[in-house]
Amino acid sequence: MSKQVVFYYVRHGKTEYNRDGIIQGGRVDSPLIPETLPVLDRTAEALSSIAFSACWCSPLGRAQATAERIVAGRDLKIQTLDNLHEFDFGELDGKAYPGNRLAFAKCFVKQDFSGVGGESGDEVRGRVQRAFKKMYKAAKDGDNVLVVAHGALLRYVVLEFSRVSNASKKLTSLTMRVPNGSISTITGDDGRFTMRVMPQKPEQFHVFVPDPDEELPKSV
Repeated sequence: MSKQVVFYYVRHGKTEYNRDGIIQGGRVDSPLIPETLPVLDRTAEALSSIAFSACWCSPLGRAQATAERIVAGRDLKIQTLDNLHEFDFGELDGKAYPGNRLAFAKCFVKQDFSGVGGESGDEVRGRVQRAFKKMYKAAKDGDNVLVVAHGALLRYVVLEFSRVSNASKKLTSLTMRVPNGSISTITGDDGRFTMRVMPQKPEQFHVFVPDPDEELPKSV
Protein backbone atom coordinates (compact mmCIF):
# COMPACT_ATOMS: atom_id res chain seq x y z
CA MET A 1 0.00 0.00 0.00
CA SER A 2 1.36 3.42 -0.97
CA LYS A 3 1.93 6.06 1.68
CA GLN A 4 2.77 9.74 1.44
CA VAL A 5 3.88 11.85 4.39
CA VAL A 6 4.68 15.57 4.23
CA PHE A 7 7.39 16.88 6.56
CA TYR A 8 7.61 20.57 7.43
CA TYR A 9 11.14 21.26 8.65
CA VAL A 10 11.65 24.38 10.80
CA ARG A 11 15.04 25.75 11.80
CA HIS A 12 15.20 26.86 15.43
CA GLY A 13 15.00 30.52 16.40
CA LYS A 14 18.00 32.81 16.71
CA THR A 15 20.14 32.18 19.77
CA GLU A 16 22.68 34.11 21.82
CA TYR A 17 25.52 32.26 20.06
CA ASN A 18 24.00 33.06 16.63
CA ARG A 19 23.85 36.71 17.65
CA ASP A 20 27.35 36.80 19.12
CA GLY A 21 29.17 35.01 16.29
CA ILE A 22 29.98 31.81 18.20
CA ILE A 23 30.17 28.49 16.39
CA GLN A 24 27.17 26.46 17.53
CA GLY A 25 26.99 22.83 16.55
CA GLY A 26 25.85 19.63 18.15
CA ARG A 27 27.84 19.76 21.37
CA VAL A 28 26.99 23.32 22.51
CA ASP A 29 23.74 25.18 23.06
CA SER A 30 22.52 28.67 23.96
CA PRO A 31 19.11 30.21 24.69
CA LEU A 32 16.83 31.86 22.17
CA ILE A 33 17.01 35.65 22.22
CA PRO A 34 13.82 37.68 22.80
CA GLU A 35 14.06 39.27 19.35
CA THR A 36 13.47 35.90 17.67
CA LEU A 37 10.14 35.19 19.37
CA PRO A 38 8.05 37.34 16.97
CA VAL A 39 9.70 35.49 14.06
CA LEU A 40 8.70 32.14 15.57
CA ASP A 41 5.19 33.45 16.10
CA ARG A 42 5.04 34.24 12.38
CA THR A 43 6.30 30.72 11.67
CA ALA A 44 3.55 29.31 13.87
CA GLU A 45 0.98 31.46 12.07
CA ALA A 46 2.25 30.32 8.65
CA LEU A 47 1.76 26.71 9.74
CA SER A 48 -1.53 27.30 11.57
CA SER A 49 -3.74 25.82 8.84
CA ILE A 50 -1.84 22.51 8.84
CA ALA A 51 -3.11 19.68 11.04
CA PHE A 52 0.04 17.96 12.29
CA SER A 53 -0.08 14.34 13.38
CA ALA A 54 3.32 14.53 15.10
CA CYS A 55 6.14 16.87 16.09
CA TRP A 56 9.69 15.53 16.11
CA CYS A 57 12.47 17.67 17.55
CA SER A 58 16.23 17.76 18.10
CA PRO A 59 17.20 17.14 21.74
CA LEU A 60 19.05 20.46 21.93
CA GLY A 61 17.42 23.20 24.00
CA ARG A 62 17.23 25.81 21.26
CA ALA A 63 15.19 23.45 19.09
CA GLN A 64 13.02 22.34 22.01
CA ALA A 65 12.20 25.96 22.91
CA THR A 66 11.37 26.67 19.27
CA ALA A 67 9.07 23.66 19.02
CA GLU A 68 7.27 24.64 22.21
CA ARG A 69 6.64 28.11 20.80
CA ILE A 70 5.30 26.78 17.50
CA VAL A 71 2.98 24.11 18.92
CA ALA A 72 1.61 26.29 21.72
CA GLY A 73 -2.17 25.91 21.81
CA ARG A 74 -2.11 22.61 19.91
CA ASP A 75 -2.69 19.19 21.42
CA LEU A 76 0.59 17.94 20.01
CA LYS A 77 3.31 16.13 21.91
CA ILE A 78 6.93 17.07 21.14
CA GLN A 79 8.95 13.90 20.55
CA THR A 80 12.73 14.07 20.83
CA LEU A 81 14.83 12.32 18.21
CA ASP A 82 18.58 12.23 18.82
CA ASN A 83 19.41 11.81 15.13
CA LEU A 84 18.04 15.33 14.55
CA HIS A 85 20.79 16.97 16.63
CA GLU A 86 23.03 19.50 14.94
CA PHE A 87 26.29 18.64 13.15
CA ASP A 88 29.04 18.09 15.74
CA PHE A 89 31.78 20.58 14.87
CA GLY A 90 34.26 19.03 17.31
CA GLU A 91 36.76 21.27 19.05
CA LEU A 92 35.48 24.27 17.06
CA ASP A 93 32.09 24.08 18.74
CA GLY A 94 31.60 26.94 21.15
CA LYS A 95 34.50 29.02 19.83
CA ALA A 96 34.16 32.49 18.34
CA TYR A 97 34.21 32.72 14.54
CA PRO A 98 36.92 35.41 14.62
CA GLY A 99 40.18 33.51 14.90
CA ASN A 100 38.56 30.22 13.86
CA ARG A 101 36.84 31.18 10.63
CA LEU A 102 39.49 29.68 8.34
CA ALA A 103 39.61 26.37 10.22
CA PHE A 104 35.82 26.19 10.16
CA ALA A 105 35.64 27.06 6.46
CA LYS A 106 38.14 24.32 5.53
CA CYS A 107 36.08 21.69 7.34
CA PHE A 108 32.80 23.13 6.04
CA VAL A 109 33.87 23.01 2.40
CA LYS A 110 35.04 19.40 2.83
CA GLN A 111 31.86 18.72 4.80
CA ASP A 112 33.98 16.85 7.31
CA PHE A 113 34.79 17.90 10.88
CA SER A 114 36.27 14.55 11.93
CA GLY A 115 39.78 16.06 11.74
CA VAL A 116 38.89 18.36 14.68
CA GLY A 117 37.10 15.68 16.69
CA GLY A 118 33.63 16.17 15.22
CA GLU A 119 31.45 14.31 12.74
CA SER A 120 32.04 13.51 9.11
CA GLY A 121 29.49 14.40 6.48
CA ASP A 122 28.84 10.71 5.87
CA GLU A 123 27.94 10.25 9.54
CA VAL A 124 25.49 13.14 9.39
CA ARG A 125 23.93 11.89 6.16
CA GLY A 126 23.44 8.52 7.85
CA ARG A 127 21.69 10.24 10.76
CA VAL A 128 19.44 12.12 8.36
CA GLN A 129 18.39 8.88 6.67
CA ARG A 130 17.73 7.14 9.99
CA ALA A 131 15.74 10.09 11.33
CA PHE A 132 13.43 10.38 8.33
CA LYS A 133 12.93 6.62 8.06
CA LYS A 134 11.87 6.51 11.73
CA MET A 135 9.50 9.48 11.39
CA TYR A 136 8.05 8.08 8.17
CA LYS A 137 7.50 4.63 9.68
CA ALA A 138 5.63 6.17 12.63
CA ALA A 139 3.28 8.15 10.35
CA LYS A 140 0.16 7.19 8.44
CA ASP A 141 -0.68 7.94 4.83
CA GLY A 142 -1.61 11.60 4.41
CA ASP A 143 -0.01 12.74 7.66
CA ASN A 144 1.71 16.10 8.05
CA VAL A 145 4.71 16.01 10.38
CA LEU A 146 6.45 18.97 12.01
CA VAL A 147 10.23 18.65 12.35
CA VAL A 148 12.20 21.22 14.39
CA ALA A 149 15.96 21.04 14.04
CA HIS A 150 19.03 22.88 12.74
CA GLY A 151 20.55 24.77 9.83
CA ALA A 152 23.65 22.68 9.12
CA LEU A 153 21.64 19.49 9.45
CA LEU A 154 19.24 20.76 6.79
CA ARG A 155 22.15 21.03 4.37
CA TYR A 156 22.47 17.26 4.63
CA VAL A 157 18.75 16.82 4.09
CA VAL A 158 19.36 18.64 0.80
CA LEU A 159 22.32 16.37 -0.02
CA GLU A 160 20.26 13.25 0.64
CA PHE A 161 16.88 14.15 -0.77
CA SER A 162 17.24 16.71 -3.58
CA ARG A 163 16.45 15.21 -6.99
CA VAL A 164 19.14 17.04 -8.93
CA SER A 165 22.71 16.26 -9.93
CA ASN A 166 25.26 15.55 -7.22
CA ALA A 167 27.18 18.68 -8.17
CA SER A 168 24.05 20.83 -7.85
CA LYS A 169 23.17 19.25 -4.50
CA LYS A 170 26.62 19.94 -3.09
CA LEU A 171 26.68 23.53 -4.35
CA THR A 172 23.22 24.20 -2.93
CA SER A 173 24.04 22.66 0.43
CA LEU A 174 27.14 24.85 0.72
CA THR A 175 25.60 28.14 -0.39
CA MET A 176 21.91 28.15 0.58
CA ARG A 177 20.63 30.43 3.30
CA VAL A 178 18.67 28.87 6.17
CA PRO A 179 17.06 31.71 8.14
CA ASN A 180 16.10 31.14 11.75
CA GLY A 181 12.44 30.14 11.85
CA SER A 182 12.42 29.19 8.16
CA ILE A 183 10.26 26.37 6.80
CA SER A 184 11.29 23.69 4.28
CA THR A 185 9.18 20.87 2.87
CA ILE A 186 10.15 17.23 2.31
CA THR A 187 7.86 14.40 1.27
CA GLY A 188 8.13 10.70 1.90
CA ASP A 189 6.55 8.65 -0.88
CA ASP A 190 6.60 4.89 -0.38
CA GLY A 191 9.79 5.23 1.64
CA ARG A 192 11.53 7.55 -0.82
CA PHE A 193 12.21 11.10 0.34
CA THR A 194 12.18 14.21 -1.82
CA MET A 195 13.18 17.78 -0.96
CA ARG A 196 10.23 19.79 -2.29
CA VAL A 197 10.62 23.35 -1.02
CA MET A 198 13.90 24.98 0.04
CA PRO A 199 13.94 27.05 3.26
CA GLN A 200 11.48 29.93 3.17
CA LYS A 201 10.86 32.71 5.65
CA PRO A 202 7.36 32.43 7.14
CA GLU A 203 6.22 35.45 5.09
CA GLN A 204 7.02 33.51 1.89
CA PHE A 205 5.58 30.17 2.94
CA HIS A 206 2.84 28.37 1.04
CA VAL A 207 1.32 25.07 2.12
CA PHE A 208 2.56 22.20 -0.03
CA VAL A 209 -0.22 20.48 -1.98
CA PRO A 210 0.72 16.99 -3.21
CA ASP A 211 -0.12 16.12 -6.79
CA PRO A 212 -1.45 12.55 -6.83
CA ASP A 213 -0.62 12.19 -10.52
CA GLU A 214 2.96 13.41 -10.24
CA GLU A 215 5.70 11.01 -11.29
CA LEU A 216 8.76 11.75 -9.17
CA PRO A 217 12.12 12.03 -10.92
CA LYS A 218 14.68 9.41 -10.10
CA SER A 219 17.73 10.29 -8.02
CA VAL A 220 20.76 11.24 -10.08
